[in-house]
Amino acid sequence: MKKLRYYISVAAMFTKLSIQSELEYPFMLIGHILANSIQWVVGFATIKFVVDQFGSIGGWGYESLAFLYGMSVLSHGLAVVFYIQTWYMGYDVIEGEFDRFLLRPMNLVFQFLFSDFNLIGFTDMIPGLIVFFYGCAKVQLVPSLTNILLVICTLAGGTMIRGAVWMFCGSMSFWTKSTANFTDMVGELFERVSMYPITIYPKWVQAFFTFLLPLAWITFWPVKDMLELGITPIPVPLAVVTLIVGLLMFVGSCAVFKAGMGKYESAGS
Repeated sequence: MKKLRYYISVAAMFTKLSIQSELEYPFMLIGHILANSIQWVVGFATIKFVVDQFGSIGGWGYESLAFLYGMSVLSHGLAVVFYIQTWYMGYDVIEGEFDRFLLRPMNLVFQFLFSDFNLIGFTDMIPGLIVFFYGCAKVQLVPSLTNILLVICTLAGGTMIRGAVWMFCGSMSFWTKSTANFTDMVGELFERVSMYPITIYPKWVQAFFTFLLPLAWITFWPVKDMLELGITPIPVPLAVVTLIVGLLMFVGSCAVFKAGMGKYESAGS
């Protein structure tokens, strides 16, 4: 228990320092709020335009798409808050930034994950919350305890899936010794798979993003289950499956990170 309290206090201190450093540039925070709001609102407006023209997307109407889109933006924002440090792992490897983690008598994964709490990531969640509550109203989602728990499970699992993929991609730098990463490509995949129903893609693509690279669990399957848009053979809520998938992927990405640290060669890698 004493060790747990110590880790919690260290995490709180890391978070406090990260927030203080980011608040030193308030206009940058304001700029992100405006830019991200415009980005996501325009994206949602585009979906509205397509639905108005063609009636539905992959069999999903405007109301269901609003809910799906809001859930996707929320999990994206949370992932940016907690996992943005994974975007720059290549630079950390080349410049020897992991040396300071190795010198501290603490868990390496813990230190890395709490080394940067990205307050600016919350700016992504502002438009996400607006669209999400708008979608809740449109689909008439009852704010019951069960539905609230299902939403929390979906967001937690979806956030971990995103973070795990980013962490896995960043950990490749331990072997490649390169600053190149797949952040932009992975970001495009996240948007294409989590913001739209995967029923717009061929069956083999749906299977790939469900079983091999399970990005469809970020939003599509749990949202489909919550809105009762079809019968599923799994006897438990799919939001719970999303949480399980997220946990498994997170544990797997941590294992890859630890294996990569075994290849770390300090500055000059």
